[in-house]
Parts: sequence; structure tokens; C-alpha cells
Amino acid sequence: MVRNAKLGVFGISLGVLAATIGCGTTPEAQQPPAQATTGAPSERPTFDPPRTFDMSAPMPLPDTASLSKINLGGQRVEPLPVLLDGKRVWISSVDRLEIVDITSGTVTARLRPEHEPALSPPTLNPFVGGNPAQPPILAETGAQRRVVTAFAATAPGQGTTPPRPVIEILAVDAGTGREAQRIEIEPSDDDQHALTRKHPVVIGARGTVVVAQVGTDAVAVNLDDRREIWRRPDFTLGAVAGDVAVGTDAKTAVARALAIDSGTERWHTEPAETITIKPGSPKIVTATGASRGRKQFFRLLDAATGRMLDESTASSSTAYNITCLHDGRSVTICQDQRQDWAGAFDDSGKWLWELPDKKANRIAPTVTTAWHGAVYGRTANGPVILDARTGEDRETAPGLTPWLVNEHAAVASPPDASGGVQLYRATG
Repeated sequence: MVRNAKLGVFGISLGVLAATIGCGTTPEAQQPPAQATTGAPSERPTFDPPRTFDMSAPMPLPDTASLSKINLGGQRVEPLPVLLDGKRVWISSVDRLEIVDITSGTVTARLRPEHEPALSPPTLNPFVGGNPAQPPILAETGAQRRVVTAFAATAPGQGTTPPRPVIEILAVDAGTGREAQRIEIEPSDDDQHALTRKHPVVIGARGTVVVAQVGTDAVAVNLDDRREIWRRPDFTLGAVAGDVAVGTDAKTAVARALAIDSGTERWHTEPAETITIKPGSPKIVTATGASRGRKQFFRLLDAATGRMLDESTASSSTAYNITCLHDGRSVTICQDQRQDWAGAFDDSGKWLWELPDKKANRIAPTVTTAWHGAVYGRTANGPVILDARTGEDRETAPGLTPWLVNEHAAVASPPDASGGVQLYRATG
């Protein structure tokens, strides 16, 4: 057991954390710089990961990129329904999938459901949290890369057959931006009879199999076969990791891992008072909740076996409110904004660092995204970039705090909180 950085509320076992922070870290001056690469002479240089951005010529994104996701102070309350991939920005909405070119900032395509969408942006609750759209996901099989989203729609009636609710799964070629597959499946039983249709959410994919939350059902479809391959009623999906989809039974508070290709159960946890599964890394999922003894917990679970890799238990009734994101390489960054705490673990589940660190006189940032070894966020001092493996400051003047980033650009709110989100080109 090592020192606790969660303001005295939680007790956490972080293994070698004490040896990681304050010794063995790489000084800021020795941090490797962002690597700039260029292709053809006319192409802009890329930076992996970027550390600075051009603030002089931002390109606004469509309103659908931030609708009901950002508050009046310019802070994101929910994840943007945006995927940043190469030179394209993909924006999911309840009635369309928009593609934006990073170079010009223009919308190059809008793909819509085949049938009448059940929801539209004007009908959504305008307050923060009223937009159910989530980011599209990337499904990769060898050389094939497809961006996938889903819609709730209504198929028209014919003759004596009345209109019927349907769910459309749309897959788009990530290279060309053209439709690749469109699959029509049934909504969940509760959704068919609901007065207000629920928006389906694509959770993840492995190979050609895509897993989505459709009302109260977890559903898997095969893109190549264009068919539903399994369905689990009353199951709330939390994460896709490796070859399993992990979620919880709605009625029993038991977490279960289902094989993506068949829906067969691989493992399950003991019943709890409450339990919520969220993404961790490609091999690890996180579980938060309360045990039957009402002790609050935060756990790292091996996705393949369900084995508990680490557990934190609260010393009070205060619940954990931890969210985590993977940097796309080998580190997962977690934070609990209620407790002003941030930390990181590697793909084996070993904790690497945590903040605040009173001995080093360092505070915890609010983390907004992470990518390829860099952690982006902000403190009261302004935007900051940390090293994902050490937690040390890498860049103290990046210019902005991005919500999403890749080698070409960042998606961020304007510094003056004037509304919406914009594209900012990477410069270093």
C-alpha cells in the first residue's frame, strides 16, 4: 500500500507507484520532441504526437459536432460524437453521418439513413446531455477500414402493413468515404413500444463483427454477411476489449463478458449492489460500483479472463466517478474530476503515476484526451501536455486544450468559449 492521492477519500493499491513518481522519470529537457514527417512536397508536415497548434486560422466544424455536448463555459460535459481519423473528421448525428476534410474544413459528404430517421437535431433536448449521438467507431480487418454508426428509423408501410421501427447500421469505407454496407435489424422490444425512440449506439468492433447497444439489447452484426449474429436482451454494454464485449445485466448487477463472434459468455463477476463497466485499454476494462456490503470500489479487470488486476476501495460513502481513455499505444489515463485526481496504468494493469503529488508540489490536470504517449489537459495555469508514461510536464504552452487530436490537427473549443468546436492544425 502506498500513499493515496485521492484527497483522503479513497485507498488505492498502486504497486510500484511510489518508485515511479519522483524517481526514474525523464526530465522535461530530455523528452523526445514530436516527430515531424512529410510526404509529397505539397503535403503539410505531420506531428506524432503534436505539441503546438496554429491558433490563427481555426476551421469551424458543423454544429452537430458539439450539439448539447458542451456547456456555456466551453467545457465538454459528454464525449463529442466525433471520430478523428487521418485527414478526415467523422461526425455522427441522430439523422446523418458527416465527413469533414481536415485540410479545408469543408463537409465533403453527408450520409443518411435509408428510411425516415426517428430523431432529428431540432427535436432533441437543447440542454447539455440532450443529444444521444456518440462517436462512430473504426472497424478494421486487414486492409479494410470502415467507419460505423447507427440510426433509429421508420420503414414505410405498404398495403395493409403499417410502418415499422427499424435500426440501420451504416458502414462507410474509411479511405473513400463511400457507403460500404448497410444492415437493417429490429429494435429491442421495449424500444418498439416506446413513445420516444432510443438512439442506437455502436460500442466497438472486432474484425467484421460490430457490437451495438440497441435499446435494452446488446446486438452484434457481421458487416460482410449483412446480418445480425446474436442478441442479448436486458444487457448494458460498457466496453469492447480484445475479442469480448463486456457489460452488465440490467436486473442482477452482474458484469459479463460475451464473445464478440458468438455471444457466448466467457466470464462473469459476483453479484454487486451496483456495477458499471467502462473502457480501459485494448486488454483491460474498468468496473466501478458498490459491493453487497455497500463498499465503493474501482477495479481493473482482465478482459480475457475477468481476473481482477487491481482494486481500490473507498474509505467513505463517496462513489468513484472515474473515466479512462487509452492513448492508442500502451497507456491508459484515468481521472476523477470530483476528487481532482489523475493517474495512468500500462497495458498490463500496472499503475505508472498519479497526481496530485504533494511532495513534488504538483497538481492534477483536467484531462481532455490522450494520443500516442501525450496526455492533453488543463490546469488553472492553462493548457498543458504530460508524458503518458511518466506524468511529467511535456509542454506547458501548447496553445489550446484539445478534445481530440491526431498527427494533423486538434478538435477543440475556441479559447474565448464562443461556442461550438473548431479544427486547429498541428504545428509542432
